[in-house]
Amino acid sequence: MPSSSAPLDASLLSSASPWNIPVQVLEETSSSNDEMLRLGEAGCAAGTLLFAERQTAGRGQFQRRWNSARGLGLWFSLLLRLPINDKTIPSLSAFGAVALVKVLRKLKIDDCGIKAPNDLLISGRKVAGILVETRTGRNPFAVVGIGLNVNHGPHDFPDELRERAVSLAMITGSRLDRNAVAFSLIKELGNAECLMRESPEELRAAWQRHLLAAIPAMKPE
Repeated sequence: MPSSSAPLDASLLSSASPWNIPVQVLEETSSSNDEMLRLGEAGCAAGTLLFAERQTAGRGQFQRRWNSARGLGLWFSLLLRLPINDKTIPSLSAFGAVALVKVLRKLKIDDCGIKAPNDLLISGRKVAGILVETRTGRNPFAVVGIGLNVNHGPHDFPDELRERAVSLAMITGSRLDRNAVAFSLIKELGNAECLMRESPEELRAAWQRHLLAAIPAMKPE
């Protein structure tokens, strides 16, 4: 079994993918979402997954900078091809967050939930964020970017984030195997994507159940 400090293993992660497309692992990129948007526009297939060991310009909602140091977390993007409209967008916002909650529950982290629309908090501190970007036109697609803090210690975060951010290692008390976490997350993303296509109302209900604060329910299809 790889150690907690081992690099991401593209072959192992590819074996987890239900889309049967080799997973790419980049040593460094500006933003996995930016790279995936380029791949999507070039015609890459649905289910393409791109991980980066380090991002130099990672970003979250509203162009906020996302701190993504080498080897400490999971920074990756998934390409999905589907119509982009009022029916699909709510599910796109939900499916990554629901998959993350399921992975954390498997790690016995129960004090986690979704801060709308799609940040994940543990005990009120941010452990993961999701950025969904879409392209419409003749060949519409969505890019779902996920950043998950895995093995950070408190001093691995910038000063301005130390009181607001947390990692899985800080919660569990030990460093985790990033490959194992990524493997589990890819599997759950595949399950959530099936739910999104076959029973979107069930997916959105799961998102609603995991919300940390009540907000108006999503409109049914």
